[in-house]
Amino acid sequence: MLASACPCLMRLLASAALLLWTTSIVPVLAQSASRSQELASDALVPIRTHSIAAPYVDSNLQNKFWDFGGDTIVDTSRAVRLTQDKPSQTGWLWSRSTLSPVNYQIIIEFKIDGHNPHLFGDGFAMWLTTERALTGPVFGSKNHFTGVGIIFDTYANTRHAYSFPRVMAVSGNGIDAYVTAQDGANLEVGGCSVDIRRAAVATKAKLTYVKSAYLELQLQYNDWDEWETCFNLENIAIPEHPFLGFTALTGDVSDNHDIISVETHTIVAKPKTSPQMRADREASKSKAEGRKQRHPSSSNVSGGFFAFLFSFIFTLIKWAIIIGAVGTAVMFGLRYKKKQDAKRF
Repeated sequence: MLASACPCLMRLLASAALLLWTTSIVPVLAQSASRSQELASDALVPIRTHSIAAPYVDSNLQNKFWDFGGDTIVDTSRAVRLTQDKPSQTGWLWSRSTLSPVNYQIIIEFKIDGHNPHLFGDGFAMWLTTERALTGPVFGSKNHFTGVGIIFDTYANTRHAYSFPRVMAVSGNGIDAYVTAQDGANLEVGGCSVDIRRAAVATKAKLTYVKSAYLELQLQYNDWDEWETCFNLENIAIPEHPFLGFTALTGDVSDNHDIISVETHTIVAKPKTSPQMRADREASKSKAEGRKQRHPSSSNVSGGFFAFLFSFIFTLIKWAIIIGAVGTAVMFGLRYKKKQDAKRF
């Protein structure tokens, strides 16, 4: 009604929509393009079936792409909580369909926290396996698995030369068992010791898999958008078309294990040999390190804070402009309609 009363109204609303596109959608595309450049790939294409974020479920309290089970609790405004900070809990989150792309990148935001600052556990795992939703002793999933697991282990069952918490990749052939008493050291193919519990910033893991080239895990836990490589493994095979899953387990010790979001992308690139893809990855990493050395930050903490502050202020200004534009359009429309009604009399 208002649009028909005032021709300029549609133009103002179109401007507001264009502004929304410019300030919201374009940065997302730019971020995807930046990550494509980082991987020396042509594009990163989102995979909806293997991504999840708040509110996690639909009006029927279901998700058509994911299954939840065990002690898992879905908080629609915060996270998928695999286990609460209570003993003897097991929870899981599994994709309903297999992951079909050959090359892909998975970014998860997670949180591990609890009331006890000294005694906690056990941790959670991300799985790329041929099986799904089978509970067991390996961080809530079955033993003798076929595929690769990324273990976020916060409790040491025995002494090691390295410290805990520890993030590691384990490779299973469906026959050899994950030995819990050894913290899976018999199946470990790569890992790092890193304090991912109660981090000052959002904790994230970025897993990149390029078939016949490499499997790389990067972690964000010290500062915003500062990724540290945990491991980079060559010639490690993940089964074709695996299920993607997340499981957690507590025993005598416990913690909250939360999955906040999962973003999965297909890596699209021109055909290259495995050595070429590894070389491209190393070249892009060298460029990134060079940029850091040329433009070192004065303070990681202050840099992360100001980046967050800028983003927050920018978002407020963006929505203020949009709301103002729409409000102005409505106001002019009402005035115009009022004048037209007055002329009739």
